[in-house]
Amino acid sequence: MTQQLYKPKLLIIGHARHGKDSVAEMLHDTHGYKFVSSSMFVGQEILWDNWGVACYDSFDHMFADRVNHRKLWADMITAYNTPVKTKTASTMLSRGYDLYVGMRRRDELEACLEADVFDEIVWVDRSQHLPDEPADSMDLLATDADCIIDNNGTLEDLALTVKDFADDMFHNYNNTSGWFTA
Repeated sequence: MTQQLYKPKLLIIGHARHGKDSVAEMLHDTHGYKFVSSSMFVGQEILWDNWGVACYDSFDHMFADRVNHRKLWADMITAYNTPVKTKTASTMLSRGYDLYVGMRRRDELEACLEADVFDEIVWVDRSQHLPDEPADSMDLLATDADCIIDNNGTLEDLALTVKDFADDMFHNYNNTSGWFTA
């Protein structure tokens, strides 16, 4: 038997293009987190068959154009999560992903909080360079997060911030949660 550190389940939120996927990639590279962006997940899970195939010549084309249809994507995700508001989160985690990257709806967040789906909620902020999204496609706020990762500097700055965050988080969870045996 080997002893492994407990890997907290994370929700990474923030506005479009603020660096959520970059943070997830860094967590993957430094701490082995498995993830797929929620946009990719729901695109494959529901959007392509229910809308994209009629409008695009390929999944990749639809996915690349998602920034032009953020409200539509958000509305379709909301429909997917009705009536079970934790559906996207629980499905992703049950398929072996450690992160949910990109939740946008308050009712989904509140259901996940009530069900204790995530250990930590992380907000990624690049507001000094990019605007916020309209509330009709993103209704979560930085105040919904347990911590904020500042992505207003360089990519190197972000990498150091993410590493420090993850090291601290692993230390805190494994000193309070203890070790588990795999």
